[in-house]
Amino acid sequence: MTLRSRNESKINRFRALNNFLQNKYIILVFIGHKNQIDQTSTVIDVVDEFKIGSRYAYKLLEELESGRFIIKKAKVLKHGIYYSNYIITETAKSELREILKIITSIL
Repeated sequence: MTLRSRNESKINRFRALNNFLQNKYIILVFIGHKNQIDQTSTVIDVVDEFKIGSRYAYKLLEELESGRFIIKKAKVLKHGIYYSNYIITETAKSELREILKIITSIL
């Protein structure tokens, strides 16, 4: 079920917040934070940080990648296995800035 505002001018604001509150966007913020401190993220980092299964982590990362929010970079060796590194895109950064404006205006 999707919540909708009665006021059409506010619908876009709430749509952005609904998207933000999904798990994949929480992971997007995590990857963005890691990029900000000059680190990249692998699926193992996501699994370790959020204590979720690797299949679910891969699914969320695939959704973010298909939405062009993250991109794969070079592979890195961790625990004897090569994993893709992920970085956040400029598209994702602009969406996160828009969400920040909404939250700031509320507070």
